[in-house]
Amino acid sequence: MSERYQKTFVSVREFVESWDKEIYQLTNLDFFIYLLINHVGNRLERQYFTPEKQDSPFYLDFDLLGSLCFNIGDNLEIFFKENCFGKCTLNCPLDMDNIVHLDDVPDTPFMQKRLRLLSEYLGPNMVKENCLRMELLNFVLLDTVAHFYNEELGLEVEEDDVAILSLAEFIAQIIIQFMRIEGQGLLSHPHENAQEYFQELLEIEEDSAQTNWAIEENTWTPEGDEHEQWDSHEEKIEMAITRFLDEALSESPEYTDWMIPTVQLLQAFLQEQPDVYDVFDLREDHLLEFLSTWLVQEYTMQDDRQVQYNFRMLARFVTWLNQTYHIDFRRNFIDYYEKIKTDLPRVIRALNYYLNEYDIFNTLLIREAEDIEKISGFYQIRAMGTYQNKILHLEDLHKYQDFPLVKFNSKVFNEVRTGDILQATLFKNPAGVWEILEIHFIYPGIAERFIKAL
Repeated sequence: MSERYQKTFVSVREFVESWDKEIYQLTNLDFFIYLLINHVGNRLERQYFTPEKQDSPFYLDFDLLGSLCFNIGDNLEIFFKENCFGKCTLNCPLDMDNIVHLDDVPDTPFMQKRLRLLSEYLGPNMVKENCLRMELLNFVLLDTVAHFYNEELGLEVEEDDVAILSLAEFIAQIIIQFMRIEGQGLLSHPHENAQEYFQELLEIEEDSAQTNWAIEENTWTPEGDEHEQWDSHEEKIEMAITRFLDEALSESPEYTDWMIPTVQLLQAFLQEQPDVYDVFDLREDHLLEFLSTWLVQEYTMQDDRQVQYNFRMLARFVTWLNQTYHIDFRRNFIDYYEKIKTDLPRVIRALNYYLNEYDIFNTLLIREAEDIEKISGFYQIRAMGTYQNKILHLEDLHKYQDFPLVKFNSKVFNEVRTGDILQATLFKNPAGVWEILEIHFIYPGIAERFIKAL
């Protein structure tokens, strides 16, 4: 199932029956908490508790994630009622220099120690939104997460444990993002009755045999202007890219000539990916696949120097993702860039050299000859001979078949490197030696796992 369909970590029925309220008493704030519980669960499963972390003692499976998110939602509602929608005593500072405004909270020594820890972790110059994030950490998330691991997993952890602090901070980012993008309609009228919304979702849940659900456009949008923003559960990737382009060009209009076509290439690539529906579906691998395979195909018979504009655009896009959605690909992007910054232009240049000297007439004669053995596939260069003998050792990446002596009678021999991947057709010449008949694309070695997945 596509990632656009959200998993239900806590069903509507489970939420209503566990919320200590009759359904007619449920409010917009309750509905917001219900949506948030499942949103946080999906984000944690997709981006935090990834499969490679399964061996970690802090790893949470589906059921444990549901329990943790419910506990967070329960405590978060209390926090909202007592502070944001009640008599607020937090006095959020505009920056960390004013943190003394929180001296009046109970248990001051403990709170001050925690605040110093959060100050070091979150950094200086906090604005109101970051202040709320700190308060969520301080009064809700650190307690909830640490208590959950102690009680449910039997781990002896403290709130200043790096793993606990990191997880809690990640959840705080999700909550702030969800409030900013999705929560304005409901939270602007938190005490209004929401029985109709819950009743509608209960009917959908009971009528459906599926365990996953998605809030589609206009499925539950209530009447009233204050709810108009709630027609999409998450921001579609097309909308996010449009926002990025608009903001980039508003800051630097001189980028128009190269920014628009490079962003269009990225959008076209992402629209081809069935697992990328909204911006939170993005993975680092999507960016690497774009760089290592898609651009090779797009820049065939074009100036390879244009690739540099794609590097610049992606660097800005990755920075913008972190600033806007707290999706941080920066470190991995730098690693990818270091590995591919020279290889990508080189393989595009090599392919273009090859196509310029391509003998289409001779290729057609051999291609149509039924008595000549031919095979096609993706072949990685495992070793290379000298420029004089022009011999390649190739391995078929899908059939795992070795071709240790393949003749590559082309001037482009000097442009390819060990590790490069040739999408090519081979033929066996009259002497029984394999030769390269034609090359369709040349990919850098870093594209290997994407090629194998084809």
